[in-house]
Amino acid sequence: MTGPERDEFDRMIEQDIAGTVPAQSVVEEVNPWHEPIDRIAWGLTLTGFTLNFLYLQYLLPAVGVVLQYLGFRALRRNGAAFRAAWVISMVRLIWFAVFLVLEATPGLPVVGIDLAAGLTSLVVQVVQLLLLRAGLRQVYQKAGITPQSDPLRSAVCWQIVCAVLAFSPLAHSWLVGIPVIIAFVCIVRALFRLGGELSQAGYCFVAAPVRLSAGWVKLCYLGGCLMLVLAACVLVSHPPLDETPMEEHGETEIRQQLADLGVPDEVLADLADEDVRALDGAFYIERYEEMQTFHTGKGHEDNMVLPEAEAELPHASPRSEQRDKARAAADRCPMLRVHTVYLELPEDRMAVLNWFRWERGSAYWGDAFRTVAYNDLGAEVVGARMVYDRKGITYTAPVPDLTDGMVTANGYFGMRDSRQISGTVSYPFGAENPRGYVLYVMYLDENSLYGGTNFVYYHAAHPFRLPYLTPLERASRTFDDAVWNHYSNYSAQRLYEQTAAQMDDEL
Repeated sequence: MTGPERDEFDRMIEQDIAGTVPAQSVVEEVNPWHEPIDRIAWGLTLTGFTLNFLYLQYLLPAVGVVLQYLGFRALRRNGAAFRAAWVISMVRLIWFAVFLVLEATPGLPVVGIDLAAGLTSLVVQVVQLLLLRAGLRQVYQKAGITPQSDPLRSAVCWQIVCAVLAFSPLAHSWLVGIPVIIAFVCIVRALFRLGGELSQAGYCFVAAPVRLSAGWVKLCYLGGCLMLVLAACVLVSHPPLDETPMEEHGETEIRQQLADLGVPDEVLADLADEDVRALDGAFYIERYEEMQTFHTGKGHEDNMVLPEAEAELPHASPRSEQRDKARAAADRCPMLRVHTVYLELPEDRMAVLNWFRWERGSAYWGDAFRTVAYNDLGAEVVGARMVYDRKGITYTAPVPDLTDGMVTANGYFGMRDSRQISGTVSYPFGAENPRGYVLYVMYLDENSLYGGTNFVYYHAAHPFRLPYLTPLERASRTFDDAVWNHYSNYSAQRLYEQTAAQMDDEL
C-alpha cells in the first residue's frame, strides 16, 4: 500500500467512527482521574465514622488511610498540592499504626494526651482535604472545566462542625446526629462524582511510577499493623517478673501460732517473714475455701444433672453422651482454688488473706484480680506476691501492676466507697505449682462487727485484647464468663464480746 492509499484508508476509518459514542465503561477505563479520586473518597468514608463492634473501629480506619495513600500516590506528579497531600497520607499511615500499638498497650494513660492526639489527627485530615481541593482547582483551571460543585469544602466544614458538636451538650443527641449523618452521605456521594467530572481533563494527568501494586500495599500495611498489635498484646500480657529464690522461713514461733489457729500449712509456706510478723497476736480465725473452673468451651453442660429415670437406662442416650463429652471437656478446663482467711488482730483490726493456686492450668496472659473491702474505716495493703516452682527451686516475685485505692461503686444500697486492691497475675512459661496471695488489714469498730469481702479473679485464655484494659478494668467486667467472684463473710469475735459487755454494763 502506497503512502496516498494509506492516508485515504485512515480518512475512511475516521469517517466511519466519527459518529460512534463510546460506552460509559470505556470512558471510565480511559479516565485516569476516576480511580484515585474514588480511593480518596472511600478513604474519607471509612475514616469519617466509627462502628464499635467486631473491631471495625480499627479495621475500617486502617483500610481508609491506606486507600487515601493509594489515591494520593497516583496523583503526586500532578502538582505541589497533591504531592504535599501524599506526604501527609504517609504520615497518617505511620500515625495510625502507632495508634493501634498504643491502643493495645498502656501507652496513653492521660486523657488529655489522647484528646490532643485526636484533635491533631482532625487538623491533619482537614489540611489534607484542603490540599486536595487546591490541587483539583488547578486541574480544573488547566483543563478549562467549570466544577459543578465543591464537595471538598463541604467535607471540611462537616469535619469542623462535628468537632464543635463533640464538645457541646448536643454530642449525644439523635436530633443532631441524624442531620449530620445525612450531610455526610450527601458529601460522600458528591466526592464520588468528582472522578467523572474530570473525564475531560485526562490529558492533564501525569502518571506516577509505582514499585508495589495497590493490592500488595494493602496487604503489607494491614498485615504489618496486625503483626504490631499482636506483638504488643503478647509483650504487655506477659510482663517479666522480678523473681528471686524463696528465702528460708523465719518467725517460727508466729508461724506455729498461726498454724495452731488453723491457717493451712500450704498457705503459711508461701508467706514472707514480714507478712507473718504483721499477723503477730492473731487470736481468732475464720476460713473459706472454694474451687472455680474456667470453662473455655460453649455452654456449661458439665453441670447438667440427668433425671434418675434416664440415668438408669441400660443404653447410652444422646443426652448422656452429650453430658460425658461436656464433662471430658471440663476436665481439661483451667481450675483455680482460693483460700480466704480472716484473722482478728489486737487493736480492732482484721487481717484478710486471699491465697490462690492453680490446680489445673496456669496464668500466662495477664490474669487480673481485685479485692474489695467493704469497710468505712479503711484498709492497708501488707503484702502481695506470686510464688511458683521451677526445676526444684521455689521462686517468688512481686505482683505486677499492684494498685491500692478507694473506688466509688454503685451497689445494692447505693453509691459507696470501698477499698480495692488489684494486680496482674502472669507466670513464666514452665512455672510449676503456680500460686500467690494478697494480704491486707482492715480497721473495725462497733458498727463493723460483721462484714464481707470480695476476691474477684479474671482469667485470660489468650493475650489478645484491644483496647488495653487495666487489671482493675478486666476484673470488673461483671458479665464476662472469665470473671469469678469469691465472696465471704467475717465476724469480729473479741470486738463483739467487748461490745456485748458494754451493753450489759449499761443495762
